[in-house]
Amino acid sequence: MLIENECNNPPYCLLNQIRRSLGWISPLDLDGIAYIRLTDEIEEPNDKSPDWHKRAQAEGIGITGLYVGQRKDSPAHVILYVRDLYRGIPFLYWWTTVPTLNISYTLAHEVGHHLIAKRGYIFQPGEKYKHDDNEEDFCNHYAFSVTQKMMKHWYYRFGMWGLKDLADWYYIFGCLDWKEKKYKKAAERFYICFHLDRNREDALNWYRRAKEEGNA
Repeated sequence: MLIENECNNPPYCLLNQIRRSLGWISPLDLDGIAYIRLTDEIEEPNDKSPDWHKRAQAEGIGITGLYVGQRKDSPAHVILYVRDLYRGIPFLYWWTTVPTLNISYTLAHEVGHHLIAKRGYIFQPGEKYKHDDNEEDFCNHYAFSVTQKMMKHWYYRFGMWGLKDLADWYYIFGCLDWKEKKYKKAAERFYICFHLDRNREDALNWYRRAKEEGNA
């Protein structure tokens, strides 16, 4: 798989972590994806940008990846936004499996979109995608199935523990910021908590509350 690195100052282990992540995805599922493009962050939205892009920018939501389907002038490919992939991960963790798990989940999610575009389904023929959120759910499920396979190895289980532990700390600091009425800072902490541990719906709810208080 060709990897095009356009980052200005990428983390040292980035390319190795992407290659390890690709190793957990079936080559049959990757078929048709010409390359992976790495860039620092998604460009600023403009008048022609989709609503989700404008909404993410307005709410401070990170975009970690994007699937670009085949066009007349370009093949299908995946874009990874490295700054958001590593958002909230301290420098000392860059050499662990913590970022690899984040990369694997994002990459697998975008491959899920590729499978839908290529053959019309991810797991079984006849899957129905009634709306965008429904398709996102199926892609999340595919990404989860990939990371679950990684849990067979202790070093990825340790990495998962590291992600959850980091998320806990961000949640605690977010609560402290909330008590001190530092709502914008609290919102960032709560968001990173959910970004690192997608099971933390409580952090997502507090993020929304902090955003409302910060904008009041």
